[in-house]
Amino acid sequence: MRPILLFVVALLLFAKGTAPLSMEEIDDENIPSEIIETIGLGQFAESYSIDGTLNPFYLRGDFDGDGRPDYAVRIKSKPRGEVGIAVWLSSNKKISVLGAGSPFIVSGQSSRNLDFLNVWKVYAKRQVERGVDAGPPPHLIGEAILAGKRESASGLIYWNGKSFLWYQQGD
Repeated sequence: MRPILLFVVALLLFAKGTAPLSMEEIDDENIPSEIIETIGLGQFAESYSIDGTLNPFYLRGDFDGDGRPDYAVRIKSKPRGEVGIAVWLSSNKKISVLGAGSPFIVSGQSSRNLDFLNVWKVYAKRQVERGVDAGPPPHLIGEAILAGKRESASGLIYWNGKSFLWYQQGD
């Protein structure tokens, strides 16, 4: 009994919370300067904060296929706390906000809060296998974001040349 009690106490003392990290709490030496300049400062930072609850808290990939690095960061809207993803494309130096109070179509339904997505990684540009009840798979022009709910559904967030779309992968 005593080892279990010590383990629980140690876990409580040393466990990290799941509260979002703000720009002040995230070590800016671990953040690309493009993210700090575009997402962490200015008008964008007035409406959104970086949500550091995912590991990694940002992704680097070539999402639009131009050969230059792009970045995706999990964010939270300041007014309502809705979760989403901000994608910065280096080709146009603009941010696309998916969720976080803005509508984004996931599995055929509009969602303003992507808080159910708790895992993500970069999906290499390659042929996409047909998803569950998802229709023909997309042809990727760059890398994509494979996002999902741990041990449950997942989908690809990909750039079609005009906007980011969701393609359901598993249920």
